[in-house]
Amino acid sequence: MLRFLLAVWIGLLAGEATAGCNKTLISVSDWSARQLDERNVEVSVSVLSNAEKQIRMLYAIAYFDDVFDVPIGSVSIGPDAVIEAGGTYTELSKWTPHSFGRLLTMRKEDVKTATCVQAVLYEDGTKETY
Repeated sequence: MLRFLLAVWIGLLAGEATAGCNKTLISVSDWSARQLDERNVEVSVSVLSNAEKQIRMLYAIAYFDDVFDVPIGSVSIGPDAVIEAGGTYTELSKWTPHSFGRLLTMRKEDVKTATCVQAVLYEDGTKETY
């Protein structure tokens, strides 16, 4: 019961964290996780830009949940992500197995992803914050 309540509480917090963001400007197009050594898991997240112009800088987060909406973890995207309009960008990060170890054994179809863009700077100098 305690695990269930903790999962619900984390889910609610994750929902609050995504309030005030653009959830459609970028989307996760692919991801992978691999064991580097006993202390590190490498997570690769590729995002697709749905913007109509080139992104020069980006403050965003990609979220990973399982099929029960239990959070697995999140990865920061940017800030120096340069993405052509309609192009992709890949972020590599290292984590402990405690944080992202579940991704090593899960099927991709059992993992849900979402994105949250909080700020973007376009190549033409326009800036948007959400």
